[in-house]
Amino acid sequence: MMLETDRILLRLYRQEDFTDYCDYIIGDEERGRMMLTDVIRNEEEARESFDWKLNRDSEHWYALCLKKENNKVIGGITVHPVPEELAQHPLLLNKRGVSLSFSISPNYRRRGLMEEAVRALNDHLLHVEGLDYIQCGYMDYNLASRDFQRKLGFTYLCSETFELDGKEYTSIENILVK
Repeated sequence: MMLETDRILLRLYRQEDFTDYCDYIIGDEERGRMMLTDVIRNEEEARESFDWKLNRDSEHWYALCLKKENNKVIGGITVHPVPEELAQHPLLLNKRGVSLSFSISPNYRRRGLMEEAVRALNDHLLHVEGLDYIQCGYMDYNLASRDFQRKLGFTYLCSETFELDGKEYTSIENILVK
């Protein structure tokens, strides 16, 4: 699948995208904090992350390319199976859905590019592929992601509290339905 809007191209990641991936992923502290992941510090860590994502059969990892900059990769969107515990939620039971996660280079945040990409992808998933819903979540302290998901029409499904490395976190899970 490939999607195109006025400003962006969304296509599957390829091995030749590694340099662009490094440009936006290495040292992004905010991404690490908001997604509860380790901050990628160097090219070796980036390579490990890149290859792992590129070779996941259960997921589709899309490169967010900026058309006006010769299709430079500036972020990514992953479409993956809905976590089993969420798929068992009464509102989702026996319905077809996917889960989304996304990140964009700090240099391109707050320009509406990710919104443009996610809207195009959501439209494709719901109306072309015929899914019943799309699930997306955020950490309760990530107010930018909360506002972003609301802007896209996602609504509250549930909250999950869990412990990681001795700290308690709360994840807010949202859905977008046809």
